[in-house]
Amino acid sequence: MINTRVDGRPVNQLSSEELRSWTAQRGLLWLDASPAEPADVEYLSTALQLHPTVIEDIENRNQRPKVDDFDRYMFVVLFGTVRDTTGELLLAEVHILLGDGWLATVSDTDVPALRQLWAACDKRPEIGQAGASMLFHRICDSLVDSVFPILDEIDDEIDRIEDNIVARADVQTVSDIFRLKRDLGVLRRVLGPERDLLQILSGPRTPRLDAETQIYLRDVYDHSVRMVEQVDSYRDIITGSLDVYLSSVSNRVGEQTRRLTVVATIFLPLTFLTGFFGMNFAVLVSAISTPQALAIGLTAMALSVTLVVFVSQRLTARVTPIPAPTGPRRISIRMPTRRTRRRSGAGS
Repeated sequence: MINTRVDGRPVNQLSSEELRSWTAQRGLLWLDASPAEPADVEYLSTALQLHPTVIEDIENRNQRPKVDDFDRYMFVVLFGTVRDTTGELLLAEVHILLGDGWLATVSDTDVPALRQLWAACDKRPEIGQAGASMLFHRICDSLVDSVFPILDEIDDEIDRIEDNIVARADVQTVSDIFRLKRDLGVLRRVLGPERDLLQILSGPRTPRLDAETQIYLRDVYDHSVRMVEQVDSYRDIITGSLDVYLSSVSNRVGEQTRRLTVVATIFLPLTFLTGFFGMNFAVLVSAISTPQALAIGLTAMALSVTLVVFVSQRLTARVTPIPAPTGPRRISIRMPTRRTRRRSGAGS
């Protein structure tokens, strides 16, 4: 079903002939097909005389952010976010058609950003009366800002992974790291072209948008630039987390190997003495048959064990790479304070 508004107020769906002959003098027309049915796409195609490539993009989906300018309208593909039944945030593809005095939004799912803007027109009808270009800016701003909750959840997930790595990393931690890397890769493939698209829309090469709208779109472009920078930063952090995890695993393996080596070294002289004097030769048996020989043997074993433990501790102390910190010293980074300029006449 296609929802229709004229100057911010809901109206019944127009006929194909009325929509085809619509002009800006009759008001701002907003058509929303979210989610869109095949009959809705057919209606828009017939009434707006859409190009075959536009119809194909709407029906097939899986497009990248882009803009196509035709004689009667402009076709734009952007992405917003949708929360599914499990509570996860997913990317939603939104198609926008901008013409003279009318605008149409098409998506295969109900997009909360569009729904909130649509509901806001009931309380503030002036949103749908400022012109098609300004309504286009509001839609772009809502869709772009809807991605910030995804970045916030990724930030929290990265903090959790880092805490797990420090505490006790396991196989699930590695799975979470690779899942986040995959999600960040998807976001980067969407947000990168979307940033370039908004840069084009905010420039002078889109005559269908007025100069005032392009100024507002520059702010949306700044948001997209910040998102791309955040995604790149998160990718670097998660890659570093993977390196830290591998290093921690290697350190644990080295620590276990060191402990086993110490145990083996302690039993080495004991094994040598018992093995040597345990041979059934008459000379050896007769030499250790007295109580004094037994005491000497036990004393030699005890001294050998003590010597091995002492040497192991000395060697372990020598390979300590970094000394322990002497005090609770921390580095804090703060924004520079704003300085107020003193007037020349102050205090006089």
